[in-house]
Amino acid sequence: MKPVRKKTIRIPENIAAVRTALKKSPKRCARKHALSLNLFSRSLRRILYINLNFHLCKVQVVQELKSAALHSRTTFCLEMLIRMDENENFIQNVWMSDEAHFHLDGFVNNQNCRYWSEENPR
Repeated sequence: MKPVRKKTIRIPENIAAVRTALKKSPKRCARKHALSLNLFSRSLRRILYINLNFHLCKVQVVQELKSAALHSRTTFCLEMLIRMDENENFIQNVWMSDEAHFHLDGFVNNQNCRYWSEENPR
């Protein structure tokens, strides 16, 4: 019979310490929580996900669509349709990217905006 290894990380004391630390500073990153609790980052994430049933959420910055912009959006769409009718290869010549940086009111780095939540927003 294969010996069963005793769990030394996901013990009730560590689980309670993680719960307390997360309630105290919920916006602090998991890596910093792990350092302060003297746990491995992966162990802390396992406690959050498996034992505490927390979900990792990413903050998404969106802008409000106003009704005044409806005319400009419609005009843009109609212009794109006209260009596609004039040139059948128009879309192949348009370069699109899913990355954008906006510096209007300050820099926002969404890659670092993560938090753990008890409710899954999906």
